[in-house]
Amino acid sequence: MNIRTTIVCLPIQDLEKTLTFYNNVFGLPDIQIEGGMITIELPNLSLFLMEKDAFEPYSRKAGRSVAFPNDNIGTIISCALMSKEDVDTALENTPNYGGVVSGKAMIDETYGGYIGYISDPDGHLWELVYPPQQG
Repeated sequence: MNIRTTIVCLPIQDLEKTLTFYNNVFGLPDIQIEGGMITIELPNLSLFLMEKDAFEPYSRKAGRSVAFPNDNIGTIISCALMSKEDVDTALENTPNYGGVVSGKAMIDETYGGYIGYISDPDGHLWELVYPPQQG
């Protein structure tokens, strides 16, 4: 199998609130709302944040309903950042834009990366990682 691209679609409840969050926490000022969704182009990944009403028919084609993250439903989107400061800044800014920080960033004892966790306004969990440097 040869994969050309990867797309992740997530439901959201409030387009403007979500746009403000991703503009400010992830520093993505050029993203916009188009056709009931926000498209974020990341390295090797397209993220479609779709308004619930736009996501629902899409999800039903696959035989699923719309579900938002909670303690029993979850996905972790892991993102490697360029510095520890980038991780810390994202954690610091998250509450200002409707997101939630899941504790303080710290070194992962398993492999040495610096990791912090945040949730966007809809509860989608992001793992922000500054990988250990190879010398």
